[in-house]
Amino acid sequence: MMSVDRKKLLALLKWYRQEVGKELTGAVIVNREGLVIEAVAGFSEDKKLEKSIDEEIVGGISSLVEPVLNRITKEFSSGSFGTGTFDTEDYRLIFCEAGPDAIFVTILDAIAMIDPVFPYAYLAAEKIARIFDGRSVSPVIPSLTKEKSTKDIERKIDKIQQIKIEAGEYAYKLILGGDGSVGKTSMVHRFVENEFETDYKATIGTSIMKKECDFEGLKSKVRWIIWDLAGQAQFKRVRNSYVANAEAGILVFDVTRRETFENIKKWYVDTIQIVKNITLILVGNKIDLEDKREVKSIEGEELAKKFGLAYVETSAKTGENIEDAFRMLALQIVKKFVLTEEV
Repeated sequence: MMSVDRKKLLALLKWYRQEVGKELTGAVIVNREGLVIEAVAGFSEDKKLEKSIDEEIVGGISSLVEPVLNRITKEFSSGSFGTGTFDTEDYRLIFCEAGPDAIFVTILDAIAMIDPVFPYAYLAAEKIARIFDGRSVSPVIPSLTKEKSTKDIERKIDKIQQIKIEAGEYAYKLILGGDGSVGKTSMVHRFVENEFETDYKATIGTSIMKKECDFEGLKSKVRWIIWDLAGQAQFKRVRNSYVANAEAGILVFDVTRRETFENIKKWYVDTIQIVKNITLILVGNKIDLEDKREVKSIEGEELAKKFGLAYVETSAKTGENIEDAFRMLALQIVKKFVLTEEV
C-alpha cells in the first residue's frame, strides 16, 4: 500500500465519531479488497468512553464489510459506485468512495437514520481522499446543522442502494455577511482562485464571483453565485436588495476582534428577516492569528448552536478550512434532494 499519513487518518476518524455520536458503531477506511487501513469504534454505552479497537473488532468489521464490497464491485463493473448504503438485520452501512484507493465505511445502529449522517460521511470521504493524495487537509469534521429531514433513506435488508441527487446540477445565490474587514473578500478569493492578498480594498456595495463545487461521488454539482456584501454601515440601505432571493449564506466574524463576533446576532436577525428559509453557516475567520485571538472556539460553537447553524473556523491567509466551509454549505443544501436507487 502507498505511504499515507495514518495519524491524520485516525485523527479524522475520531473527529467523525465525535460528530456522528452515539449511533455510530464504527468507522472504517478500507482498500478496494476490503483490507482495513484504519478504524475507530463508536462510544461505549455511557457515551463518554470510546470502545477499544482490538483485533476482534477489526476482524468483525472486516468480515462485515468485505462481502458487501464484493457485491458492490460486481454490480458496478467499472469499479466505481460513488456513495451507497447497505442494511443488515443489526446494522446500517454507508459506503463512500474516498478517491481511487480507498472506501470509507460508516457502520450505524440498525435503528439509526442515515439522512443526517450522510453529509458527514461524504465530507469525511473527501478529506480521506485528499490525505491519500498527500494534499494539505485539516482532520477536523465541522458540526453540521442537525435538522430533521422530510424524508429518510428507507431501510432495506440485504439490498444495495446507491445514493444519488435528484438532479445533476444546482445553481444558488450565496451571500457573505459580517462586519467590514473580517476577511469575507479574502475568503472568496481563496476559495475561487486559491489566492490571498494582503492589500484587498474594502468592498464597495458588492462584488460577484462564481465557483462550482463538484461532488464526483454523487455525480452532482453546486454552482455558487457568490455575492460578497460590503460590511460597512454606510452600505446598509442597499444591502437588503442584495440579500433578497439568496438560498445560502456564510456569516463571518474575525476571531481577533470581539466586536465582530458580538455583531453576528444582528447580521443573523437581519438576514433571516429578509430571507426566512436561507441555509446559513457561521464562520470564525483569521485563526492564523492565534496570539491575537479574542473569541474562543467554544464561544463560536455555542453561538452557532443557539442559532441552529453549523460552525467552522478558517484562515483565508493559509487556506485552512476555506474549501470545507463552502463545500459543507453545499452539502447542507443538496442533502435535501438525496434519493436512493436499488441496484
